Amino acid sequence: MVDNKALLVLNGELDMNEKEIKKLITDDQINYVIAVDGGADKLRELDIVPYSIIGDLDSISEHTKKFFVDQGVEIKKYPVEKDQTDSELAVDYCVDKSLKKVVLIAALGGRIDQELANLNLLEYIITHQLEGKIIAKNIEIALITGFKAFQGKENYRLSLIPQTKIVKDVSIKGCKYNLRNKDLFRHKTRGISNLITEKKAEISLEEGSLLYILEKIT
Repeated sequence: MVDNKALLVLNGELDMNEKEIKKLITDDQINYVIAVDGGADKLRELDIVPYSIIGDLDSISEHTKKFFVDQGVEIKKYPVEKDQTDSELAVDYCVDKSLKKVVLIAALGGRIDQELANLNLLEYIITHQLEGKIIAKNIEIALITGFKAFQGKENYRLSLIPQTKIVKDVSIKGCKYNLRNKDLFRHKTRGISNLITEKKAEISLEEGSLLYILEKIT
């Protein structure tokens, strides 16, 4: 197994338990678990030891910091006053290690500015030739810049949100509402709340980018 995949544990709301996170680590073949500042507290509560802790450390408890330092966990501390969020610094760390895939959890909830910034990080990740996605309980969020297939996701809700002013020639197959070579616009809501109805669904586009939100309906 190539060491090229990281799980970033941020400091938003974590709605996954230890079993679900460890399953995610196994299923996605994660090699590095990286705590982003206060995300380290969440990992300590779940008895998961990170490879590294990254951030200005203004959110992590002193008890957690000492606990992981005693276990030899790498700590990369940055100034509180800086031009990037701790999450962006963690992505830069993954870029420097030449990783290929970054999965973010605890990226949603909490402060709305941080949540929106984390969603925008998906574009930042792609520009550095990494594959990136945000995972929460029953939810997967990522960008589509060309083609995306969903296998075995019947009855999942699928929403497509344009990230560029115009997304050209969008085609949707295998869903309740299919499209063929239609433009989607950032100021319109046409891509919201579709439903996957077949074993395989496909999204393609010619120009622009779409944020997809895939949600298991329970």
